[in-house]
Amino acid sequence: MAKTEQTENQPHTVDGANCTTNSHDLAEAAKLQARLSQQNSSTRQNQPDQIIANDDIIPTVFIDEGAHKYVLVSAIPPSSSQQQHFVYSKYGAPYHRNVAEFLVPQLESNGYSDMRILGGGRIYRDDEERKIKIFGYSYGFGRAPHELSTGVVVKSGKFDGWDITWSNDGY
Repeated sequence: MAKTEQTENQPHTVDGANCTTNSHDLAEAAKLQARLSQQNSSTRQNQPDQIIANDDIIPTVFIDEGAHKYVLVSAIPPSSSQQQHFVYSKYGAPYHRNVAEFLVPQLESNGYSDMRILGGGRIYRDDEERKIKIFGYSYGFGRAPHELSTGVVVKSGKFDGWDITWSNDGY
């Protein structure tokens, strides 16, 4: 079992190795999960009637070039009862929750419901080599099912002809 140590606003450590999270980030990630859970327990009938359903407004995949944290989020579009998955990474996001905080308000304002952060990890996008590698985990949200994330990226069609792989290795 890994030995963990942390103090508020100091990096979280596992077996002496610094990780890119701290107690404040973990608390904020938990708050976001709790808020979504509470919203999900409400019925869809509480959504405003004036929301216009356009499922194409929010792309299912948004991956910045380079190696960045990512989250896998599921939500139900306003015009459907079918769950949709979103894979998002964000350049400059210090924590996985910052990536989620970029996507979740977009989903909320466009009438999506039953939003769940399924986990996170890292995505490495290399435009020169036309490669994407999905790997690692999030301390705040847990490990995303990378095989599902890979399927979402492939299905999006944004990276046709690219080598897209996944692994549970690494942080």
